[in-house]
Amino acid sequence: MATTDSTQISTLVEIHGKQALTTSIAIAEGCELDHKQAIATVRKFQSDFEELGRVAFETRPFATAGGIQEREIAILNEDQATYLIMSFRNTPIVRRFKLALVKAFRKAINEINRLYANPPRTGILKAKRDANRGMMDAIVEARAELGKKTRDIHFMSESKLCNFIVMGKFETIDEKTLSNEDAVLLERVRDRNRAFLLTGLDYPTRKTRLIAYAIRERTKRIAAMPPPMALPVVTERQSSDQRGL
Repeated sequence: MATTDSTQISTLVEIHGKQALTTSIAIAEGCELDHKQAIATVRKFQSDFEELGRVAFETRPFATAGGIQEREIAILNEDQATYLIMSFRNTPIVRRFKLALVKAFRKAINEINRLYANPPRTGILKAKRDANRGMMDAIVEARAELGKKTRDIHFMSESKLCNFIVMGKFETIDEKTLSNEDAVLLERVRDRNRAFLLTGLDYPTRKTRLIAYAIRERTKRIAAMPPPMALPVVTERQSSDQRGL
């Protein structure tokens, strides 16, 4: 999909803004059908498709044995893609493609939810990075107070300590794998460690206190969750009545 501000999720689905979209050509190729059949169906029943959202059309070049030609394709959301596939015969190839497309849309929607979470994920990640810069500055200041130089290994040690507190591993974290909740907790742990560094606490003491802090924060998060819905209690008499006994 040759539009701006898009994110490629797979060969089937892309993210445009807050929308997950696919194309008639991706569907036709995935179902091993002639694209002319797919685009003709969209054009013929366009009013039906547009009850599920606006249908966009693009003209794109493609290579043939006789040279470069152009063809029209339709840009479809998940509901429109499902509606189009419903018009095809349900062969094993079509069934397998439907499953692949469902998974691709699910992955795209999860990514949209991650990118546009409330509060916005971009804001959460910025706060996490800002906290890291503050912690790095505190390392330099704390070591300077002791007349010590700061090397890369010192920055890495404190970063991995905070990562361990949140994720349980002394290693670098790919922030894409962080949930919003863990990203927020990592920001708070880094900020707390910055304060501990500036007060002169040693590494073992800071580690112990940060672990305790993270446990308290996770406990508060769990306590704030709504209680699970209680299942109805069915008596033996009610069970017999439901079975027609």
